[in-house]
Parts: sequence; C-alpha cells; structure tokens
Amino acid sequence: MDSFFPAVPSGSGTPAARGGGGLTGRAAPGVHRPGEMSLGGDGTRTQHWESIGPRTRRRLAELSGTAIDWFANVDGSSGDGRSYAVTFGESGLSIAEPRVNTDHRPVYAISSFQFAPGSLRHVQVHHRPGPRAAGPSAPGEAPPDLGLTRLARGVLGNLPPQAQELLQAPFLSGRQVQSNDWYYQGFEHRFDVFFFYLAGAKDVTVAAGSMIVPAGHTPATAHWTLTCYRASVARRIGR
Repeated sequence: MDSFFPAVPSGSGTPAARGGGGLTGRAAPGVHRPGEMSLGGDGTRTQHWESIGPRTRRRLAELSGTAIDWFANVDGSSGDGRSYAVTFGESGLSIAEPRVNTDHRPVYAISSFQFAPGSLRHVQVHHRPGPRAAGPSAPGEAPPDLGLTRLARGVLGNLPPQAQELLQAPFLSGRQVQSNDWYYQGFEHRFDVFFFYLAGAKDVTVAAGSMIVPAGHTPATAHWTLTCYRASVARRIGR
C-alpha cells in the first residue's frame, strides 16, 4: 500500500488544492515553463478515499466503469476538512466534491464526463533524457492559453513535451477546458503516483504514471513513465 508516502497539494481551483489504438493531435503546441511541485499535506490518497462514504464511492465506480486510475485529497474549500475524489475509468471521469445541503448537512456533489463507447485511446510516453540534456534554448511556439491557472500551467510544464502536447491537443481549436486537476504522491526524487487531467464538453485527456530523478540528474532531466489517454465525451452528468 502507499501509506508511507506523504500526500501533496493538488488542484486547479476546483477544489483548490484502456482501450487500444494510439493518439493523434493537431500541430504540436508550445510547452509550458515548469513550476514548483512541492510536497506536503497530511494523509495519503488511500486514507482520503476511505474517509468518503461508501455510497459515494460506489456511485463514482458506477459512473467511471472499470478503474484505470484515481486520487483523493483534502478539499481546502470544504471548511470542515473533508476530502474530494476523482475516478478515471473506461466509461468516464467522475468527481465527488463535499457540499452541504439546504439543511446544512454534509453531502457530496457528484459530476461525471461520460465517454462515448469505444472512444478511449492511450499511448505510452517514456521520457529518458541524459543527465546533461540541454533545456529549451530559444523560445519556441508560445504555449496555448487554455484558461488554466498559473499553478496548473506550472505542473503541466514539468511533464515531457510529448505528454504536454497530447494533453492539450483537443483544446487547441478553442474548445474550453471546463475542469482540470492533478495529484502526485511520493518524495522529492520520486513520484510513485502522478495524475493530471483536462476535461471539456467534447474531450477528456489524462496523463497518469510515475517520475524518478536518477542519481546525477536534476528535476529538469527527470525520467517519466506515463500513459496518456484521450476520450470523447458523450454526455455530462452533474454540473
């Protein structure tokens, strides 16, 4: 289990904190500048997941289908330290957020991006730069403005260029990102859990996997092992 790993901050403001085939995109977008990916927080994703009621967990599983990846973390906006959760499966990407009802009782609001059958595709990204690999020399194409927060752009900027391109490709024609979030868990030199998603009215993209900074390397030459996913959205449940 992952009980000995410290959790880390996640979030893009909401809340603050397998199919076969390949993926193809339009012209490659510019990459983002890497931002700080600090460690901290209390508990692990497993502990936060278990703090959410079984009825909510079952509903997330029903909506997302066969599980691919997931995370849970404290929702800083809840006011009472409750957790939120994101589940990603073959049928959809689903989110449970803590709320209070009209009687001021704690409840969970559940939303989901439901995938069109057969649309989920994936590709592996193995990024293995040498310890003295050169960083970006001259500025290239400006990164696209997808309406992401500075924190989200900074996390995205740490990923390999190919992963950044795959994540952003569906949104380059002006399609709006309606929801995005991320989570990573591990140590300064190793993330055993990494998850980042972008979701809109027509598409969902996800990068999930791990990162390690080998001896003699720096975060700029970290090695990433990721699976990048893309699916078409058939309908939206909830907000």
